[in-house]
This record gives sequence, structure tokens and C-alpha cells, in this order.
Amino acid sequence: MGSEADLIWMSNRLGYGLTSNEFSVLQNEDLSEFMGKRIDPSKYGLEVPSGPFENIEDLIPTDRDSDDFQRLRRIASLKLLDLWLDEMRLTSDPLLEWMTFFWHDHFAVSGRVVKSMTAHVNHLRLLRTHARGNYSTMLREVTTDPGMLIFLDGASNTAEKPNENFGRELLELYSLGIGNYSESDVQAASTALTGWRISDGMAKFRPRLHDDTPQTLLGVKGVHDVDTVIEAVINHEALPGFISRKLSNAVLGNDISDEIVNEFASVFSNNDLQIIPLIEAIVDKGLSMGKRTQIIRSPVSWLINAEKITDVELGAERRARALSEMNMIPGRPPNVGGFPETENYLSASSTAARFSAAITIASDTSKDSPALQAASSANWDDLAHYFGYPDGFNQPTVTSLQELWNTSPMHQRGRICLAIALASPDFMVI
Repeated sequence: MGSEADLIWMSNRLGYGLTSNEFSVLQNEDLSEFMGKRIDPSKYGLEVPSGPFENIEDLIPTDRDSDDFQRLRRIASLKLLDLWLDEMRLTSDPLLEWMTFFWHDHFAVSGRVVKSMTAHVNHLRLLRTHARGNYSTMLREVTTDPGMLIFLDGASNTAEKPNENFGRELLELYSLGIGNYSESDVQAASTALTGWRISDGMAKFRPRLHDDTPQTLLGVKGVHDVDTVIEAVINHEALPGFISRKLSNAVLGNDISDEIVNEFASVFSNNDLQIIPLIEAIVDKGLSMGKRTQIIRSPVSWLINAEKITDVELGAERRARALSEMNMIPGRPPNVGGFPETENYLSASSTAARFSAAITIASDTSKDSPALQAASSANWDDLAHYFGYPDGFNQPTVTSLQELWNTSPMHQRGRICLAIALASPDFMVI
């Protein structure tokens, strides 16, 4: 195995951390094999887990006229969130869940807008299916996905009254970025994408609602339907760099040079927009760096890591409340641009919510927990080790923990110190 730092870095950047047992097991594994299994498990004959969205149809209420409909819908929504968070925490394929959430942020279809839970769940299934597959295929599927058609008004985009919402976001957020297209490109894409409707929960193409007039999109003539729109977009020179920048920012941080991102883009382009080679290139670069940029945890990352360290599972209601107070509910990104940058989660309100959740988790931690035992005995090196910091906490954190341990009631000081460690700046950074 490589250094402990490499193992921890990969586990946090391409997943949601490790339990102490997982860390002990993985320390004996070859780093390159670990990386290979994490990125492309099928190559090693490992089974891809079925995932959290496969068997929930029976939970989704369908009788909108029922007096219980809203209550049952809320119960189903909470259950879906709980299943998703459980999968992030317990999965044998962490990268798959990490990538699914990454694309969920990228495409940002929100349950606040898509009221059909079935459409929303099917959208998440689609993202998971293509999470580390081919970006061209995923983009094509997303374009006529019922959830996306609802979210960005594609289902009301007609020849008589073109709607530009999806056409604009397709170019700005999903493929090229600002500065790489014109307003006429937005109009051309939107016109070529007219005619899609949703019937019985399925996307249906209605030729009579479609404007089949050939358009010029991104310099490509003759664009007139979904397939020619996607072909024009994926062949644009800006797409590989735009997607490479977004994924490398998520894994390596925001200060990677344009030169390095261009290297990633070349890999992505030369492999026909297959996602796995791009991930491999980004991870290889991260492992070779002498100094890695630190990244602030998102609330979802923080919560799942905190549960894994303490072996506590808060349950649907408390998870939802904690993430809501920290302003990051999976399935409900706040706008079309996705969730805020992680720096936003250092706000006063998010910090207060994190402290509150940390106290709840520490209170629920079993007295047999190695992390709680380390906190109770003021063994800060061991506690840092369980947290994934083999070099220990920063000195200000150690000083604060020791002062709290010295001044807290004996029967409470372990849990108090564990809560403070969970809410500390050290644990907010990966």
C-alpha cells in the first residue's frame, strides 16, 4: 500500500471516507489495485450494487385525491433520502455513489420542481446508470428524460412557442460554458428540440409539435432534432475542457492550472468522452502531487463521514433536518446551477447546524466506539487516526479538545470532545 495519506485522500475524494475497520483492511491492499477497483470495479470482476433507487415504486403514493397523499408523499420522500444516504455510507462501490451525486449536482434536477416522484427517481437512476460511462450517451439520455423535460420546460417546447430553458442550460451548464455559444445557438438548439411531450410518465416525440427546419448550431448546419443537437454539442472543442475542469475541481480543488486541465481534456476527448479514463487521469495527477489543495467538505460528505466514524445512523428525520439546516438536501438542489460552492457551508447558520448535528451524533455514539473511547481518554492521536488524520489534528484543535476535556464533567467529557472534534475545522477539510 502507498502512504496512509494516499489511501485517505482517495477515499475522501472519490467517496465518503472510511470506517476504522475499512481503513485497517485497506491498509494491506496495493494502492494501484485499490485505485483500479475503486474506479472500474467491473474490470476486477466485482459486482456493481443494485443501488438505492431500484425497489421503491411501492413506496410512492399514486392516489392524489387521497386525504393521506401529502403525508404519504413526505414519508416516501424521506425514505428515498434515507436509502440514498445509506447507500453512500454502506456501498461496496463508493465511487459510483460519489459520481451519481456529482452528476446530480451537475444536472441539478430538483424535486421541488419535479413533483412526480417516479420521474425524479427515474432521473436519478439514469444518472447512476451512466455515472462513469460515456458522457455523450448520458447527455443524450438526459435531454429527453421526463424529469429533465419537466424541470426545464422541455415538455412545453413547441414549434409554435419555443421554450429556450433547456437549450440555454444545455450549452451553458451541461456542456460548453459561458463564452462558447451565442444567443442564436440557444435559439437553434431550442428549435431543434421542440416536440417532446410526457405521456404516461414516458417521453414521447410528437412530430406535429416539432419544427424540423434545419438549424445552424455551433457552426454545424442541418441540425434539426435531438441526435443532431447532441452531435453538434459533443463535437465542440470546448466540451472536453469544460467537463474536465468541473470534475477535476471536485477531486483536486479549484486551483489546478489550465495546462493540466487541458491534459485531462485531451484524455477525455481521445477516449470518446468515456468518463473512466478522465477519472483515472485526474486521480493519477492527484497522487503525484507533492502538495494537494485542501477541499471543504459538503454537508453530505460531512454527515456520512461522521456516521461512519462513530457507527451512528441518525435515521431519516434527523438526517433530513440536519442537512436541511446545512442547506444541502440530496434531490433538492436550490437552483439550476446545482448546490452552492462548499465555501458557502462555512456560513454561521451552516456551522451552527453542524455543531448541533455533531452533538446529536456524539450523544448517540455507543460507549464501545473506538472514537468515543479515544475522546474519553484524551487520546487525541488515536482520535485523529479514527478521523482519518494519521498525522494528528492541528495544534489549535488539540489545545481546544484538551481544555474541554479538563473542564467538562467526567461523565460527559468524552461525548463533548467527540462532538467538538466532529465539528472542528480539521474535520471540515479533506
